[in-house]
Formats: sequence, structure tokens, C-alpha cells
Amino acid sequence: MARYTTLSPDELSDIVSHYAIGNALLLEDIPGGFGNSNFKLTTTEGVYLLKICDEKNIEELRTQIKLLKHLQQHSYPTVYPISQKSGDVLHVTPDYNVMIYPFLEGKTPNPSQSVLEQIGDKLARLHSISPLTGLPRFPMGLAQITPFLEEVKETKFHSHPFITWLKSELEWIRHGLNKTLPKGLLHGDLFLDNTLFDGGKMVAILDFEEACHDTLLIDVAMTIIGCCYTNQHQLDIASLQSFLNSYNASRPLTDEEWDSLDCFVHFAGLSIAFWRFRQYNIRHPNVQLADIYQEMITRSANWQSI
Repeated sequence: MARYTTLSPDELSDIVSHYAIGNALLLEDIPGGFGNSNFKLTTTEGVYLLKICDEKNIEELRTQIKLLKHLQQHSYPTVYPISQKSGDVLHVTPDYNVMIYPFLEGKTPNPSQSVLEQIGDKLARLHSISPLTGLPRFPMGLAQITPFLEEVKETKFHSHPFITWLKSELEWIRHGLNKTLPKGLLHGDLFLDNTLFDGGKMVAILDFEEACHDTLLIDVAMTIIGCCYTNQHQLDIASLQSFLNSYNASRPLTDEEWDSLDCFVHFAGLSIAFWRFRQYNIRHPNVQLADIYQEMITRSANWQSI
């Protein structure tokens, strides 16, 4: 887990006191995740997910909350935050921002035809929901990568092999990203660990922190990179076919989208590789995670269209 914030017993008690969820009994780390500090919170009233939002500012979190309320109106299968006694969802302190959710039972699945069929259906359903005004563009795209390449010019990373790879990939990807393709509401980060299954059935799609209004094919490609590969980062062709067939049954891809899929799959892998490299080599150096970006390079290299 990428844990950035810890809580003392007094801090935890203070947070819990703002909610009608009883008294805190136990706080446990939740493994996985890269952008927040997540904990399983057990109280005298039940079990909850306590999320310390390390990566987003208050304005961004307010937009996220607004989106979740919008999704709730459409009965979308995700988890919704619990309100404080004051009625506000977001708990703000000078040191951290917190949201508490019900703790849903289930686990991250392995890729399979059944799993990807359900993910494809739910992603197509998400793409049918009207986006909110004020949502950002895809946050891990060129808007961040371009200035990043300028920033590293005067650092020790300017000649790093990853920077060389990133520049090389961008040379051919940029042209394909300029096509006019359907836009709408995106999850933005639909990896398997952002889904929850129980007994083979989907419980929820989680973590809408990167939700945005942009080209829908970004989400399709991101889901391929995030969900259609084995743990050894080999493309699972059967799962890929199930995902695309299920998605296409609800929202048929246009001819232009099919033609652009290869480019966008590489773009999705590049975007996550970039985020991970910057996060664990520059922003929050972490020896154990410093090379995790290479997983996305491997997946991009192992991609093949069907």
C-alpha cells in the first residue's frame, strides 16, 4: 500500500466523533492502492473504509463528491461516502482530508471471461451517464506529461531510460490522440483492484478519484491495460474478447474508435507508467516501488489487437 498518512489514537477518535458510527475499536491497513492511505475501520457500530485523501485538494474532492452523488442518482454500482453529523461528507483538518465509506465485502478478482464481461457491461453503462459540468480532462494525460518532460531536463533523471522510452512513445502516439472521437464520463483508472467481486458477481466499481470528461476510448483502453492481463503481464485474449464484446453490446464502438484502439492502449500504458515513475522516483521516492512502472511498459509491449 502506498501509505502517506498515519493517524494517532487521538486523531482517529476525533475523526470518528464527527460521524454517527460509534466509537473506534480497530484501524487496519488495507493493502493495494497507490494514491491514498486506506484503512479498515472497526467501530462499535460496524465496519467502514476510512480513506485519507493524500493526492487531491479540497476543490478536487468536492468535485468528486458531486460526481458520486450524480452516480447515486443513476443507481450506479459503486460505494458512496457517509455523511458526518454536520451533513458534510468531507472531513477537513489542517493536516489531512478524510472520507468514510461503508466497508463492502468482496475481493479483487483475477481476470476471467466472466469478470471482464461484467466489467464491460458496467463500463458501457457508466459511459451512458451524462457527465457533470466542470469535470477535468483525463488527469494523467499530456497535460501532465508535457510539463514533466520540461521539469526533468535539469535533473538527474533527464537521461533515465524511462524518459527516453516516454519520449519515443509520444512521438507516434500524439498524432493518434488528435482524432475526433466520442467523449463522455470516464472512470479514468479502471484496474482490477478498483473492482470488487463476491462469489463471482460484481459488487462495485471503486475509486472515482480520476473521473473526468474526455474521450471514451481512453477508458476502454485503460480497462484493457488494467484488467485484461495476467499477473505475469501477458495479454489474456479470452478476457479481452469478453470485455470488448460485452462493452460493444451496450455501446457499440465506432469504426474510428476500432481503428484507434491500438494507439489508445499504448497511451493508457504510457500514462500509468508515467504516473508511477513520477510518484515513486520523484514525488514520493520508494525503493520498493521505484520500478513498478515497468509493469506497464511490459503490458504495452505484450499488447496485440484482435
